[in-house]
Amino acid sequence: MADEELYGKIIEAHAHIGHWSADNVDFTEETLQETFDTPFEVPVCGETEENEVVAVMVSNMSGIDTNPDGSPCQDEFETNRQMLDICAQNPKFKTMIVGQPGYGNADKLARLIDERGDEIYGIKLHPNTLMLDANDPQYEPYLAVAQEYGLPVLFHSQDNWSSPVYIYETAQKFPDVPVILAHMGMGSDENHYFTLGILTAALHSGSANLYADVSWISPETLVNILRMADEDVLSHLLWGTDIPLGPFGDPAYYAQRVGEVKSAVAEEFGEDADDIIEMLFYRNAYELFLAPKGE
Repeated sequence: MADEELYGKIIEAHAHIGHWSADNVDFTEETLQETFDTPFEVPVCGETEENEVVAVMVSNMSGIDTNPDGSPCQDEFETNRQMLDICAQNPKFKTMIVGQPGYGNADKLARLIDERGDEIYGIKLHPNTLMLDANDPQYEPYLAVAQEYGLPVLFHSQDNWSSPVYIYETAQKFPDVPVILAHMGMGSDENHYFTLGILTAALHSGSANLYADVSWISPETLVNILRMADEDVLSHLLWGTDIPLGPFGDPAYYAQRVGEVKSAVAEEFGEDADDIIEMLFYRNAYELFLAPKGE
């Protein structure tokens, strides 16, 4: 049963600050603060509910973005130091440090975790911008660091360098590391359902500890995914939006999206909806990112 004290709480699993060349925009911490600083009300099936985002998993897009020659715009050390210093000023923001296989150094990343590990909640990898297939051996030192320090790894997933198949191949070499398929394959519904199949196979076989965030998935498709998900899969789905990219550059759109998704789930699942909503929006992410080790 859903916990009434938790039901309105949200953990945003996929957010950014920094520069993004594709849209020629710079997002500052104020962009996120405008959306997340205060509770907000949303209509859910005709009833008004209060919601509050209590934690935001944030990575620095300036370290994911690339120059014309393909190199990262900002090196690992600088981009992650910047993100850590920003998050230190806002207790809701939780740093996902960026890894740059082929350009960075996983050993140096480990030293940063040794220094500021209590401020680090995961590692973000983006095969698309690196133009490096997600099953390339150069990712493995980063997964090894995640394994050593008990951190989840968030991979951008899409049907190219970031193929969920490639990510799964790498994740199988580190079956104890939680590996998140951001956007659940991105793109078409066919990609989302294909990625759901990979997630299901991995969890049922125990071959990899895969998760997925549901950013860029329509409420209608998300309801279908939730309908197909068994208990194992449901516990590995995370609310995330990719804020502030796309329409989420408008702070008002976040509340609108929350209301649309919650309404779609409530209409479909009836008396089970509250529990599903609590898991998707809060509980799964809490257990993955924030729960004390061993809880």
